[in-house]
Amino acid sequence: MAEIESVIPIDAVKSIDELACTLDPAGRRDPLSVVQRLKAGLAQNIGLYVTCSVGIAANRQLAKIAGEVEKPDGSTLWRPEDLPGPLFQIPLNDIPGIGERMAKRLERAGISTTEDLYRAAPKRLRAIWGSVTGERLWYALHGYDVHAPESQRGMFGHGRVLPPESRSLDGAFVICRLLLIKAARRLRRGDFYCSGLWLWLSVRGGEWSGRRSLPIVHDDQAVLAGLDALWRKVEQAYPKGVSVFRVGVTLFDLTPAGERQLDFLLNDDAGRQRWERVSGAIDGLNARYGRTIVSLGQWMPPAGGHVGGKIAFTRIPNSEDFW
Repeated sequence: MAEIESVIPIDAVKSIDELACTLDPAGRRDPLSVVQRLKAGLAQNIGLYVTCSVGIAANRQLAKIAGEVEKPDGSTLWRPEDLPGPLFQIPLNDIPGIGERMAKRLERAGISTTEDLYRAAPKRLRAIWGSVTGERLWYALHGYDVHAPESQRGMFGHGRVLPPESRSLDGAFVICRLLLIKAARRLRRGDFYCSGLWLWLSVRGGEWSGRRSLPIVHDDQAVLAGLDALWRKVEQAYPKGVSVFRVGVTLFDLTPAGERQLDFLLNDDAGRQRWERVSGAIDGLNARYGRTIVSLGQWMPPAGGHVGGKIAFTRIPNSEDFW
């Protein structure tokens, strides 16, 4: 990211391997020179094994499509006067946002090529998609600079496939506990509270899931108490035990810290504040030493040492995620 920003400012990091930039007037006059500087900088300062494909067009959607044409290390420039010809050479299912199900829906509507999609009326695409997304795609394909609204954070969660030695109920609970503390730490770093906890298990013969309401909290004690309550239900469902292959925990129903409202019927504010100070002190100590040296209860990571620190496609983890 730093190397790219030394050449051109980054507008948005879209995922682990995709970002968007906007050319300034000088860059618009000679966009391929910008690409050459980008590639030269990456090769010289990062290494020859990190390459990039670049698409240049009137908006992000068209640039993303163009960037797929000359992968893995090419560049494609679509000026407005060049279109729509090159766009029609792109298969319909290579258009971002058109997966297998949407392609079938479009086929039923008589749209089987990118040219069909381009020439359809915007309101028709809106009707096919059942939302403004279809109409927004039409305008993007026609060169308008449209952007979807910024997505809002809806949850914090972690999941993990369990190693063989952790596939009992007791072993799965230990991993769930660690994952939930990780999620609560991210919740606090994001300056959110939550009022819901979801637990999911993949077990031999099927799945188990459960939810529990929480009183708008973000401290470790509160979310772990919610997990304890859900785990009692797990043990009731499997009194003789079961093999657990995968677990997931999610904190949802988020509230920004500045908008938190206490429950009028639940007089727990004094206790909650004490536990929040405890969690804050734990976070501070761990941040000071750059690893988990203090936790609420035992901290026993599985073999390999890490839980919750994997690199998701749409989220680049912080160093704290690996503590």
